[in-house]
Amino acid sequence: MTIIKASMFALAATLFAAPALALTVENQDKAELKVGIDEGDKEHVETIAAGKTGDLSAKCKDGCGLTGPWGFSWMAAPGEKLVFKDAKLNGATVTEGSITQ
Repeated sequence: MTIIKASMFALAATLFAAPALALTVENQDKAELKVGIDEGDKEHVETIAAGKTGDLSAKCKDGCGLTGPWGFSWMAAPGEKLVFKDAKLNGATVTEGSITQ
């Protein structure tokens, strides 16, 4: 009986200790970055300083739309790490309304 209790305790501790999936945006540019977050019924604007990483997890818990100066919207999900560099999000560019990677 003791082994079963210990196993259940270890499993519960592992589940509760698992880190939450973070949604982060790393700003590798020299200027601050403003990101619009759209959760459907809620909208926020976050500023990420130059050379810093912003954790948007608290304001994008179940996925959300992100908009910014990169010229298009991005449907983000918890656990994603996005990088903004050279005025591009994850290396994507916009050419006449189409996104290329």
